[in-house]
Amino acid sequence: MSSTVQAAVPVQVHRTRLVSGVIRSDLNYSTILPRDYYVDEKIFEKEFEKVFSTQWTYVGHVSQVARVGDYFLDNIAGESIVVVRESADRISAFHNVCRHRGHHLCSSESGNVRRLTCPYHFWSYGLDGNLLNVPGSKDGANFDYNDWPLKRVNLEVFHGFIFACLSEQPPASLVEKFSAVSADLETVKTESLKEVGRESYEIHANWKTLLENYLECYHCQGSHPTLCQSMDLQAMFRGTDEWQEPYFTGKVPLRPGVKTVSMDGQLVSKPLGDLQKLDEVPEGFGTGFGIVPLLSRVLIHADHVVVHAMRPLDVGRVKWETRWYVGSDAVEGTDYRAANVAAVWSATNKEDAALCQGAYNGVRSRSFTPGPVDDSRESAIPAALRAYLELMQAD
Repeated sequence: MSSTVQAAVPVQVHRTRLVSGVIRSDLNYSTILPRDYYVDEKIFEKEFEKVFSTQWTYVGHVSQVARVGDYFLDNIAGESIVVVRESADRISAFHNVCRHRGHHLCSSESGNVRRLTCPYHFWSYGLDGNLLNVPGSKDGANFDYNDWPLKRVNLEVFHGFIFACLSEQPPASLVEKFSAVSADLETVKTESLKEVGRESYEIHANWKTLLENYLECYHCQGSHPTLCQSMDLQAMFRGTDEWQEPYFTGKVPLRPGVKTVSMDGQLVSKPLGDLQKLDEVPEGFGTGFGIVPLLSRVLIHADHVVVHAMRPLDVGRVKWETRWYVGSDAVEGTDYRAANVAAVWSATNKEDAALCQGAYNGVRSRSFTPGPVDDSRESAIPAALRAYLELMQAD
């Protein structure tokens, strides 16, 4: 008898369970992945190559590199990268690795430099990554400088948001994938933002446990009272049902009368971009986009922007980072208070960290077998896991 369970996980797994009597053949539902996908270190190592290195991953905003020579560091799939403004019209990314003996070029998380100079033997590189000087070895005397530039990392700037990818060939352009939200991003002028808060959490769970938690709001009513003061829960169920592709769009739907995601539903900063020209901010305004399976999620409200991104550390640990932005013309203390901008998601993140760690403790049990996923509340999970499996099985 063949399985009728949806293909969120390998079909053979379902057939095995059917024979053992765990799954009824007259039902049609999905589950999360088998336990090994969350606890096996060999699978995690494969994910570095097949998943973490092949996706666009959020790393920052153009406001962090406003001047030529401004740079910041990030870490993707265990690789340290340098994002630097190479010129007035170009931002570049390089592996933070000297071509001589491999020492990191930059150790400070951010700064401004004229050159990228290795502190070990002082090989120096231009902001375009080209090798400029090797102490004691003139260009061409022992080797050609042109043969030893820094190794570039694929980078794309999408309406002010900076994404990087480690693969030799970058994925499809974000401009192409997110064309549906470009007009909204132009309206709120997302190039003209400034960061007003950032929080990072090291969560003791597999990164896919965190992904699955984020992609459903089945747990929200009982676990996220602060978020649910602003969010329309039933509309969120319908919205996540549309997240069926690795590149998806959508906002946080708001309850009637709510203007933004905040503790009281009222604006926490001045309206963004062209919304300032309106007599009143449209009720329920919002937009956003995201990438799975390695999650990068941008949420745009009428008055501020929230960006979530995850960084897997090992098979049982993941770093979750949230950043908050307001308009670059907003004034601290007059137009906004950073604590108010961050309040809702700061509370929600802490709640989710505890939930994910609790769920992962159970997944680690040898007794664990995946239960059925609710199609009306968790439908984005099977879609993301299918995308994950496609990457893992790609040549």
